[in-house]
Amino acid sequence: MTVRGPVVVALGDSITFGVGDGTQRPEAVTGVPVGWAAHVAHAVGASSFTNLAANGARARHLGLTQVPSALMAMPDLVLVTIGGNDVLRGDFDPAEVQDRVADALTRLEREGRRVVLVTLARIGLFDLVGGSIADVMARRVAAANIALRLAAAGTATVVVDGAAALATAGGRGWHVDRVHPSAAGHRAIAVEVLGALGDAAPQMAPLVPAPASPRWHERAWWLARHGTPWVAKRSRDLIPQVAAVVTHELLEERRRTRRAHA
Repeated sequence: MTVRGPVVVALGDSITFGVGDGTQRPEAVTGVPVGWAAHVAHAVGASSFTNLAANGARARHLGLTQVPSALMAMPDLVLVTIGGNDVLRGDFDPAEVQDRVADALTRLEREGRRVVLVTLARIGLFDLVGGSIADVMARRVAAANIALRLAAAGTATVVVDGAAALATAGGRGWHVDRVHPSAAGHRAIAVEVLGALGDAAPQMAPLVPAPASPRWHERAWWLARHGTPWVAKRSRDLIPQVAAVVTHELLEERRRTRRAHA
């Protein structure tokens, strides 16, 4: 008797989509899973895998577009990463993230279905910058993670600590852009998710090994081909927003300090 593998659907943003995995040598990854969710699907012997995640997706996009499509697929396993783009926007609201994610997770619940939510790691790019920017963005990531855990608290969702998972890969866990996991980082997250699922979705196949870390000229090629356009685009939207966010939060912090000493 042939046992059908689970139907797996992935939701969320660019991390779920797989950015950072398989991008150094795209011509060499044909047929190889790309992204932590794809690696999990491969490992559990999925009968089908649909990745509905999209670059730039925010918590509000889960219920608007992704969850309805996911429900149509009748999945046995749903894999989610969300919140990173909310953190990076000037209108970031942890309460909205909690409400939108809670609604999505509640709609996805069904007997026999497993839903896994991976929380956020600190954004390595801002840690490299350091100072006030790193502090502000770290607080935002922490607030988003609290919102994600609160959203999952009333459901049967399995929550996996994304920061702890990524840390197991050490310095190799970050992609060149220091925003997304690397190939090793994606696999590290997949390992933690598989461990959290346990017998609910037993591992049937080994993970495809990560390629060697890119050499300096490969990193230079990526930065020239993808990094420069990314920076140019972000210089018009993300960077001004981050600057505004940091300025606003620092001013608010100073006001609170003055009131406390008044």
